[in-house]
Amino acid sequence: MEHPNDPSALPADHFRRHAARVRALARDATTPAIKKRLEEVALDYERIANRFDESGAAQADGLCPGQSEPRGQSEPPGQSEI
Repeated sequence: MEHPNDPSALPADHFRRHAARVRALARDATTPAIKKRLEEVALDYERIANRFDESGAAQADGLCPGQSEPRGQSEPPGQSEI
């Protein structure tokens, strides 16, 4: 098994693959609200991938799609829009 020369590219690729999967789900969604939310999640995955590209794993560490701040620093459960 070959390993990539630049291991820092792996996390970005991981999040881009997830973005593509979520976009595929959004294309098939029939409910406008679900379609919109899935498109937002895909954008979040792309933003995280871009953070890995720009500054490496240290800056993007701890972020999940749908969060603008690292884990443990976002709204309490039940306070989100959906």
